[in-house]
Amino acid sequence: MTALNQPFPRVATRFVEASDGVRLAVFERGNPSGPTVLCVHGFPDDHEVWDGVTSELASTMRVVTFDVRGSGASGHPNRIRDYRLDQLADDIGRVLDEVSPGRPVHLVGHDWGSVQAWHAATASAQRHHFASLTSISGPCLDHVPYWIRSRLAAGPAGWKDILGQWKSPLYMGFFQLPWIAPLACRLGLVDRTITLASRLETSSSDKATPSAAVSAHRARENRNALRIYTANLLPRLLRPQQRTTDLPVQVLAPRRDIFITPASQVDIGRWAADSRVHSVDGGHWIPLFNPTVVADLVRSFAREHAEETTESNGEPR
Repeated sequence: MTALNQPFPRVATRFVEASDGVRLAVFERGNPSGPTVLCVHGFPDDHEVWDGVTSELASTMRVVTFDVRGSGASGHPNRIRDYRLDQLADDIGRVLDEVSPGRPVHLVGHDWGSVQAWHAATASAQRHHFASLTSISGPCLDHVPYWIRSRLAAGPAGWKDILGQWKSPLYMGFFQLPWIAPLACRLGLVDRTITLASRLETSSSDKATPSAAVSAHRARENRNALRIYTANLLPRLLRPQQRTTDLPVQVLAPRRDIFITPASQVDIGRWAADSRVHSVDGGHWIPLFNPTVVADLVRSFAREHAEETTESNGEPR
């Protein structure tokens, strides 16, 4: 059976135990001889948000996805501290120690998955795991306060960029409300809002039928992952660190993203010297509605930085 014809694994191909004992469901598909890409999802998704991208990459790359803690088939811990970024980045490292020991992978993140990916990529202890980083609709959380300061200092044009993010504090604040936010997820209100937002973002050029990951119940099913907001937003925004990386980084900034505006994603030169930004057509859930664009850019970036995965003697690093 060719990589393209492989069915999507609906049961985890393996489980990895995190440092605190939480079980992480890992899914693998694609060309086992190709370079490995690890895709990390955000809230309220699970690994299925990457199905379209995986299909596009499967013939040439080995694609690994996993359900972030609180989502899908992975463990759903109840303590807020279990969702801190240090732990989530460590989860990424644990997965990679199992699926690609000793060989760096190309890291791709979307939404909170991108926030996690940035956190891992800017941790010196994790550097050996990665050959490149592709970030979609999710900046490094520690970089946000510095971006706000720079835009405030830029005058009216910068103030406009900040005002363009007016929706973010509203929904992020709501998601931190105890009892109320989980209840809204349980009742399906968050799922309905997301469905409406995705319709507003999509155009006639987007795929008419998104993948099964656009579930009517994904926020309901993955509501435990709401704890990622409370565990990280205020601590990181109030005490940001100057997190940098020497990894090659590309940012895909969807022009129609109504949650994370392009302006808030593209000021990365001071944090990643080897970086570039692609303005791409699509909304926040571009991995679902325009997976070809995402896959093409991930594939070309991985090819460009293929040497990052080997030593000078040609052996895997």
